[in-house]
Amino acid sequence: MSIYISVRDNVGKIMFAVGVVLVIAGVLTLNLNGSILSAGSLFFGIVLVVFGLFTQMGFFSGNLRSLGGMGTILICVSIIVIACAIVILEFQQVDLVRFVPVVDKGSIITWRAVLSSDRPYLLMSVLLAETGVAVFVSGIALKIVHAVRP
Repeated sequence: MSIYISVRDNVGKIMFAVGVVLVIAGVLTLNLNGSILSAGSLFFGIVLVVFGLFTQMGFFSGNLRSLGGMGTILICVSIIVIACAIVILEFQQVDLVRFVPVVDKGSIITWRAVLSSDRPYLLMSVLLAETGVAVFVSGIALKIVHAVRP
């Protein structure tokens, strides 16, 4: 029973510590082609670090059925969406496709490298980041309205 009470009292610190370890593991396993292990570690690490800080600050205390509670839920959702946007950026690649000759008056002067960027997830990442910021701002606004309103 005492272990349960100890864990319950320190859950924010535990989440923060596990999150930091996962973020470090995610950064250390980055590679040029993108890695599922790295992406998963970064995603869960970012989420656990932020939720651990929120728990330590007492962010989740209170009624979740009010405007302030809705603001808390929106802020939590925005953190998850922004973490997804950050992880998706890992899978952006730039490849060297070919060398093209630069021709002047029928003779080759030099060669120019043509780069191809494979960015299939860039638009989705930008949209997720913008959505996350908008949801975060609306969550903060709901928390402020709940705190100001009598």
